[in-house]
Amino acid sequence: MNYAVSEFKPISESPHRMAELEEARGELIRVFESYGQCIAVFSWGAISLPGELLEELRSLVDKDCAILRLDGKIYIREAGP
Repeated sequence: MNYAVSEFKPISESPHRMAELEEARGELIRVFESYGQCIAVFSWGAISLPGELLEELRSLVDKDCAILRLDGKIYIREAGP
């Protein structure tokens, strides 16, 4: 038997692309590069960001952070307790 297998993840498992005025906030568990995009993994899920943000986000792994998309730009900061 042959089964058709999709090489793509279901939408529920894919990283979320942030919309304008959307904020991702929480403990940053992991960051990695995939197909030229930076994937930021939080306890509640993952978001997809431009690849050039990978190095900046690596310094925030295991810390609480906030990532905001505003006017087409991405703003990243450490969010203290």
